[in-house]
Amino acid sequence: MRSMWEALDLDPAQQQIYEALVDGAVTVAELRSATEMSAAGVKAALSALEQLSLVGRFAAERGGEERYLPVAPEIAFESLLLAREEEIHRTRRHIQLLAARFRMNAVGRDPLDLVEIVTGRAAVIRQVDHLQRSARQEIRGIDRPPYANSDPDRLDPKTGMMPVQAQTMGRGVGYRVIYDTDGLATFHRLDADIGAAAELGEEARVMADTPTKMLIADDRIALIPLRAAPNELASSVVVHPSGLLEVLCEFFEVLWSRALPISEYLSGHRAGAPDGPSPEEARLLALLTTGMTDQVMARQLGVSYRTFQRRLHGLMERLGAATRFQLGMRAASLGWVTPTPHARPPEGAV
Repeated sequence: MRSMWEALDLDPAQQQIYEALVDGAVTVAELRSATEMSAAGVKAALSALEQLSLVGRFAAERGGEERYLPVAPEIAFESLLLAREEEIHRTRRHIQLLAARFRMNAVGRDPLDLVEIVTGRAAVIRQVDHLQRSARQEIRGIDRPPYANSDPDRLDPKTGMMPVQAQTMGRGVGYRVIYDTDGLATFHRLDADIGAAAELGEEARVMADTPTKMLIADDRIALIPLRAAPNELASSVVVHPSGLLEVLCEFFEVLWSRALPISEYLSGHRAGAPDGPSPEEARLLALLTTGMTDQVMARQLGVSYRTFQRRLHGLMERLGAATRFQLGMRAASLGWVTPTPHARPPEGAV
């Protein structure tokens, strides 16, 4: 709560006095009793609130004390909020102008200025958060182990998502993420963080053996590990506008075209029609495209291996398929799955 008041330029004393007024205290004596502040402190805070047009003063009647009444909060703070929003807009416009000047001068800069090294797990986490918060249009990412953001206190306890991603998507920023199958096998859950992100609008695809982790914001800045396959994510490279950044953006698009889509199944966009797959069948089909083992797919569905096999056989029987390859072809012909160029069909016969 305190940070909200600070955003409106109210110090703790002014906050206490205003809230005490809202709760019914109207005189200096009552305010002293409610806040345990000195008379001088109460009067100083009241004076500041008056200047901000948050409090009105009323003369004493028949020897009584002066009374102070708060202006209704929805009226009192509207002008302050509008002023702060305008200040933020002006600051954002100035930052955009600085960014344009930065890009204009980038051509003549030292190549060493176009990249920077971030060292230490905490610093990498801060950079990941900063990159996402700085995005205005789209975040593109390749997700694979190891994970710097794997601590429980870094994840939403209900969804398993990073709160900063949910906040960024709440601002209208799009996400396209390629998930490596190793991450699905060891860290992510389709019925938790990936499913929650899909519900918010994230476009997710899956690929085996992705070459590196990567995060790109708006064709403007990228973050990649310093080492291609580290045991832990202790250092990263920040890439600013340059030919290298352009290559990374094109590299992501090539991988995206080859990866297998899963988000539309997880968010239920292809489930629920009378002649379409049920939500459970849609998730099963999404998993079958990933190439993960049956044991890992069962864990992702939250069922036993035997239950997974029973559901798989039931789906194959429903579609009249004798093998997984036939199942994939049959599901594609019905529009239940989207064939992807270069994608390999599900392997193995049942």
